[in-house]
Amino acid sequence: MGGWVDVAQIISALATALALFFVARATRHSRQTVEESQQMRRLETEREDRAIVAAERHQASRVACWPVKGEIDGKIQWGIELVNSSDAPVFSLSVERAQGAARNGTPIPEIRASAKILPPGRYFFSELKRWPVYVERQRALEPVPGNAAYMPAIEFMDSDGRFWVRGVDGKLNQTTAVP
Repeated sequence: MGGWVDVAQIISALATALALFFVARATRHSRQTVEESQQMRRLETEREDRAIVAAERHQASRVACWPVKGEIDGKIQWGIELVNSSDAPVFSLSVERAQGAARNGTPIPEIRASAKILPPGRYFFSELKRWPVYVERQRALEPVPGNAAYMPAIEFMDSDGRFWVRGVDGKLNQTTAVP
């Protein structure tokens, strides 16, 4: 009978070892599942954060400007075309272009202009026109490419009360400072 006890103990030990092997494997699988779930949650959180940022930037990203020349009030003028292609007005707009010189040495006059409210549309600013001049859709203004000295910086508040700055490099940044 002593031999049967030894065999039973061996079988019991093997069964215990096999059970421990499956418990370890199940634990490892559970850990991997938890890690994958956490990673998926992080990815989803990042995606939601990007969607929130995109929604916050939506209106501001639709406000842009560039240097142009065109006939305004019967005169050829150099200045800035600003387009608000969003569906809502922007507020406390400030347009500034420092005095400079073109590549050929021609002086570029300073522009300092502002508007308390700027509805959607196209607008022209120049050293002669410190207030926005509405530009009809069909009117052509000629962009002035290739000279960074003509680029302005703009500051404004979107319709949700967030403040934005678009620098002379064209980059859009949210700011806490009031323009």
